[in-house]
Amino acid sequence: MHSDILELRNIAIVAELTVDCALKRKESRGIHFSLDYPLTNEAQTPPKDTILLRGLK
Repeated sequence: MHSDILELRNIAIVAELTVDCALKRKESRGIHFSLDYPLTNEAQTPPKDTILLRGLK
């Protein structure tokens, strides 16, 4: 039972991180598709990794 709660918490954390990354990215890439920015912008700038730091938003 305790491990089920931990797994649910971990799933919720990953979901929140995924949404935060998608909201910060100003282009569509992979699962981060946005109607406002439907195309990738590789021609203008090379793709960059999304880096998250704990405690910072």
